[in-house]
Amino acid sequence: MARAAPPDAPDPRLFVASIEKAMAVLELFESERQDLSLTEIMARAGIGRSAVQRFVYTLHRLGYLSRDPATKRYTPGAKVLGLYRGYIGGRSVLQRARHALFELNQATRECVSWAELLETEIVVVENWPSPHLTAVTLVPGMRFEAVSASSGQILLAHARPEAVARAFAAASKRARDRAGTPDLDAFRRLLDQLRAQGYAITSKAFDQESFSISAPVLDAQGRALGAVN
Repeated sequence: MARAAPPDAPDPRLFVASIEKAMAVLELFESERQDLSLTEIMARAGIGRSAVQRFVYTLHRLGYLSRDPATKRYTPGAKVLGLYRGYIGGRSVLQRARHALFELNQATRECVSWAELLETEIVVVENWPSPHLTAVTLVPGMRFEAVSASSGQILLAHARPEAVARAFAAASKRARDRAGTPDLDAFRRLLDQLRAQGYAITSKAFDQESFSISAPVLDAQGRALGAVN
C-alpha cells in the first residue's frame, strides 16, 4: 500500500519544482547583506551549476536581479520592489491602521512595526523608526523566530494548534530558552496566558535593556491579521 502524503505536502500534479529552485536563488538575497557572485550563489543554493546559471540569467533578464558589469556580482533588482508594493497595497487593514501606528510612533518615540506570521517566523511588513540614537533598527522583510518574538507569540496565541506545533518544532534551542518553554505543552500554556491578557512582552536578544511589546489586530471573527509591535 502506498504511504499517504502529509496533509501539507505539495500536489505533484501542480507543483513546479523549477520555480521552487529559482525562488531559492532569489531568496538567498533575503538574509545576505552583500552582493553575490555566481560562484557564491551556486555554493549557497545547493543547485547544479547549469541550473543556477539559467535561473540567475533569467532573473537578471526579468529585472529581479541586478548585475554589476565591472564586478559581475548580483544584487536584488529594483523590480522586486513592485512585489512589496503589491503586498502592502493588498493589506487593507494595515492601510487603515497606518495613521494610528504613525501617531503611536510619534507619541512614544519608539520603534513601531506591523508584523505578520510567516509559517514558523514573523516578518516585519512595515516599520516606523525611533529617533533615539541607540534605537533598535527594523526594516521591512526582517524575520525572527516566532517562538521567542513578542509579535510571534501573540500571533501564535491566536493561531491553529497545528501552526503552534509547527513553529515550536522548528524553533532553535535558543528561541525555546528565551521563551522559557522547554516543551510544547509549556509553550501552549504561555500562549493561553498571553491570549487572555491580550499582549506579549519579551526582552530583545541583541540588547538586554530593550523590550518588545506586541498586541494582535483581530478581525470580526477573532482571527489575528497582524500584530502591532
